[in-house]
Amino acid sequence: MSAPTTTPPAVRNATLAVWAILALVVLRVILTIAMSDALLDAWIDSSEGRQALPRELAAETAPAYTGVAIVVLVICVVLALAAANLSKGARWARVLVYVFASLNIVGIVLSFLAPSLIVLMVINALVLLLSVGAIVLLSTGESNRFFAR
Repeated sequence: MSAPTTTPPAVRNATLAVWAILALVVLRVILTIAMSDALLDAWIDSSEGRQALPRELAAETAPAYTGVAIVVLVICVVLALAAANLSKGARWARVLVYVFASLNIVGIVLSFLAPSLIVLMVINALVLLLSVGAIVLLSTGESNRFFAR
């Protein structure tokens, strides 16, 4: 049996999932920057020790939400390149999607343990589902044959 020459539905759907992940991550970055004060408040309110401190001191122990968001945007550029090349059968793009989707899954599971805002948690849940979906779709037999050609 010869390798398929057209993009199989599983790869096409995985590509759509990656583009959806990228859109949601960009939205999450925008919301993270826009809601940084609310995130800081959630961080402070999650601990009695931080609540007892003056806000300025408690803020020094908070994660660097804006800095992390900017790094995530840079990573999104690389993932966008991978998404653009998946339907061309680029093996490196498939590997990058596996790596980034796996990191998404681990990072999002860990993020559910940290204080956050409901809207960001919903976006994270959607990104988690899409990441699992992309991995599954890129692991099907038809995807394997497509990338093996």
